[in-house]
Amino acid sequence: MNKFSAAEMCLNSFKQAVTAIMPMELEDFENLLPVLKSRTVKKGELILQENQVCRYIYFLCNGLVRMYYLDNGKEISFRFTEGGNFFVDFQSFLTQKPSRYYWEAMQDVELLLIPYVSVQHIYKLYARWNYFGRAMAEHVYLQLNERVEMLLFMKPEERYKYLLKTNPTLINQVTLAHLSSYLGVKPESLSRIRKRISEK
Repeated sequence: MNKFSAAEMCLNSFKQAVTAIMPMELEDFENLLPVLKSRTVKKGELILQENQVCRYIYFLCNGLVRMYYLDNGKEISFRFTEGGNFFVDFQSFLTQKPSRYYWEAMQDVELLLIPYVSVQHIYKLYARWNYFGRAMAEHVYLQLNERVEMLLFMKPEERYKYLLKTNPTLINQVTLAHLSSYLGVKPESLSRIRKRISEK
């Protein structure tokens, strides 16, 4: 696959993700294209790290990224984002203050980036993109809130079953340690849960 076709596929994936949140016309995308930037990140590299300001809205064309924070030096997985989705640290992005999180590429990934200054400019010029920004913020909020409510209202085994139901492909892409910290359980407890479920 040459770079041109890869770029085409990335842009098509971006358009599909946008229209899944809010219908857009060809002209709307043409207005946005000049401010889109592309970036390739290798597996294990950090896209954003603690104390850096989140200066972009990111779109993940392919692969997998992990959002985590440090708790007494221990990595706690907060969110995973798979290809075809947006991700951003909204608090850091909106306030332009340092982030508390790390975003790590779990695989080689291709990204599209929209800079903060360009986002503000686009919002002022085009009402449809302004509406989309609000819709996307709500979309990302619901994704983040899903994990919070999972930790608050579900027992460990229920959390794992919920993940199996809602995102089964993720389980085979991340390590036991990353998955257990995301679910709020110890790795050995998660191993027992998985064994119990597999034996039923």
